[in-house]
Amino acid sequence: MDYTQHLAQLDAALIVRRHLLDGELSDHELRARTEAGLLVRVIRGCYLDRSLWDGLYEEQRLLARTLAVARLGSAKPGSAGLIDEPPIFSHLSAAVLWGLPLYGLKRSSPQRVHLLTPPERPGRSRGAVIRHSEPYGEDDVTTVAGPRVTTLDRTVRDLARLATPELALGCADSALRRILGDPHYAAPAPVEQWRESQLRILRERPGVRGVRRGSRILELADPRADSLAESVSRLQLVRLRVPFEFQVAVSGLNGAVHRMDFEFVGQACFGEMDGRIKYTDPDYRNGRTLEQVLLDEKEREDEVRGIHRKSVARWGWSSIGTARRLGARLSAFGLHIPGF
Repeated sequence: MDYTQHLAQLDAALIVRRHLLDGELSDHELRARTEAGLLVRVIRGCYLDRSLWDGLYEEQRLLARTLAVARLGSAKPGSAGLIDEPPIFSHLSAAVLWGLPLYGLKRSSPQRVHLLTPPERPGRSRGAVIRHSEPYGEDDVTTVAGPRVTTLDRTVRDLARLATPELALGCADSALRRILGDPHYAAPAPVEQWRESQLRILRERPGVRGVRRGSRILELADPRADSLAESVSRLQLVRLRVPFEFQVAVSGLNGAVHRMDFEFVGQACFGEMDGRIKYTDPDYRNGRTLEQVLLDEKEREDEVRGIHRKSVARWGWSSIGTARRLGARLSAFGLHIPGF
């Protein structure tokens, strides 16, 4: 199922109160089903089946809230108590509509829906909605499967300024990969052109919160990241001040070329982020069994070790939550990590 189909299915599953009060369900019945645990109120006036809601991660729950606000966007003032015109979704809400990866969201901290509003009509943040009163132009806005959203570029800039660095960099890498396509064998010029254009736009907004922070994220953005885990790993290595090369092509047997996630400069060691995707994703496995994937990975690593006389350090999701945690993992492999 592609992401557009996923959006459509989740949107279709939403139960909108004002569409039901024509005889299908009364307020009393909605309240009774909610109190019985059969329905969950996503936002005021919009519900979802409990069994579906319980199976959603927090980013999917944010998507449900965002779609719910989009469904209520044409409501008259006061009818839903949320918005009074078709909204423009921004920040985290734009990110979930674009299908960007959102690192670190937790069910215990439900996310509010983000809207972009013009400075002359800022409105108030309340309930499930937070408003960002900022200037924008028509070229900052597009649509995704119906709802109006900030463009990929604008979304990346907003998150770079205001989101956590891990989340912001993961979104920037993913968005840049989508904009430029597979970058592994492409010339770096388009990446640098994109970076400079976004930095210029960001720096032309003096006084806006987070410009310096956003600039650092844009300077680190790299479309070669194959996964969110690689993006977060790269950020932690930068924080650790460990010199490295990223997505390095190395020779194997019989003319084969292998791609290693990291090469630690001057330390005779490669690094591999061992994310679950390479073992569980059907596209990556390409019809192979889990056992065959593991055997192929071991054979690849043995070739790299033998030909290049370099070790391979591996780590997983549990090691990248903080720079210190990753530093301790790499130090245990014998790498020199400043401060360890």
